[in-house]
Amino acid sequence: MFNVLLCIDIGTTSLKAGLITARGEVVSFCSVPFEDSQNEFAACTWLGAFVKAVCELETQCAKNGKVVTVSTISISGNGPTVVADCGYTVFWNEDFSDIKIPDSPEAKKSLFMPKLLALKKRVPKIYKKSRFIFSGPEYLIYVLTGEAVTILPEERFRAAYWNDEVCKVCGIDSEKLPPFIGIGDCCGLVNKEVLAELRAGTGHNLVFSQNCSVFAGGPDFVAALIGTGTLLSGRLCDRCGSSEGLNFCTDKILQGEGLRILPSVIPGLWNASYLIPNSGELSEAERLIEIERGINCLKRAAGEAGIPFPNEMAVTGGQTNDELLLREKAEKLKMKILRPAGENAAAGAGRHFVHSELLGDACAAWFGLGEYDSLQSAAENIVRLEPYENL
Repeated sequence: MFNVLLCIDIGTTSLKAGLITARGEVVSFCSVPFEDSQNEFAACTWLGAFVKAVCELETQCAKNGKVVTVSTISISGNGPTVVADCGYTVFWNEDFSDIKIPDSPEAKKSLFMPKLLALKKRVPKIYKKSRFIFSGPEYLIYVLTGEAVTILPEERFRAAYWNDEVCKVCGIDSEKLPPFIGIGDCCGLVNKEVLAELRAGTGHNLVFSQNCSVFAGGPDFVAALIGTGTLLSGRLCDRCGSSEGLNFCTDKILQGEGLRILPSVIPGLWNASYLIPNSGELSEAERLIEIERGINCLKRAAGEAGIPFPNEMAVTGGQTNDELLLREKAEKLKMKILRPAGENAAAGAGRHFVHSELLGDACAAWFGLGEYDSLQSAAENIVRLEPYENL
């Protein structure tokens, strides 16, 4: 019998789920598209997708002859998205050009305030009636447990979220925003009604314990950095999807045009990122040019700060199995490309597990459960990267 975590990542258009052990083996994986990802109440479809994913994982376990016990669920998701407790959803990638942020330096630092103001402006009745407004994946945590929380990746992220002063300046009721907890914290137990629904949809191969707990995985981009081991100074990763971000972990704040600097989830470290927001719309040649531009920008900033720049880079996302693209990146950038080792049972022979957010969720929860004494230690044991060889 396997003792695993059920790791969940809520994307913009689908929900990903994986059963992952404390040593990083992915026992089973599936992706379930949302019924209507463009609906204003899109978050209301998350629970249904979650239940479907659980049923699919059960089917896979039965097919593979595995019996799995789940006593912990770890959840991450897209952001900065905000969701009212009725399920009304304001996604991170909507147009907020009509939202005016008060002329306050602190308010302008908040990534969430434009979304909160948009919710208040667009649906004032929903805003007024809402007891809670969540920062994305915490809505599913609320549905599963009845507990209202906000996952703060690290204390220095408060400026990117909110505080009482910023809420007052912007006219947002801070009482509607749940209290902060940290990555790897326990949010609560799955309520009896949901547990009964999950058990009704599964058989003997996927068993939920009576006291099944839910842990905080965090925002998806943070989970992806954890799930690629980008938690030590000098580590570099490329997170690629419809948009793309080059992320460099450093112990100094870098300066450079086009760079966005955020704290790392590890105290004392920082994440310097170069974003390519329209990567998915570019041709392969255009994308490689943008990636080279971003690497050069990070390299210059590191050099000016007296920091050695790495000659290798981890990759995550769909690109992980695109060997032609990896070869072109390796040649263009003259760097060693690293990707998750192909030892995951769910990945299939010769393939690599591309969903680093789920590996990050696993790191967060196994750390929270005390299996590891730090997120860095969890990542070192769960995340196994191997070089892509340019054959």
